[in-house]
Amino acid sequence: FDVSKGGVVMAAAHTDSPCLKLRPRTKVPSKAGMLQLGVDTYGGGLWHTWFDRPLGLAGKVVVSTGKNGGFEERLVKIQEPLCLIPNLAIHLQTPEERKAF
Repeated sequence: FDVSKGGVVMAAAHTDSPCLKLRPRTKVPSKAGMLQLGVDTYGGGLWHTWFDRPLGLAGKVVVSTGKNGGFEERLVKIQEPLCLIPNLAIHLQTPEERKAF
């Protein structure tokens, strides 16, 4: 590249932060004394690395202020393990799911 000849040099990047997003209204019934949460995936995560490990919660919530029916956003970060995504036993997986590992 020669500045005297003009032109442009450009560099760009894009990254995602893969995460699991809680669904606003979870319709998954509780089983065996465990509360089940509905989640959606975001980004291109290596999801099997999230299985069978304790997970905390973080993100933004909307709460009622109690003042004239108002609402406000608050950031939340709970580092204490509250959730676990269990791995499906290998004999219950489809061949496609096994290939994904």
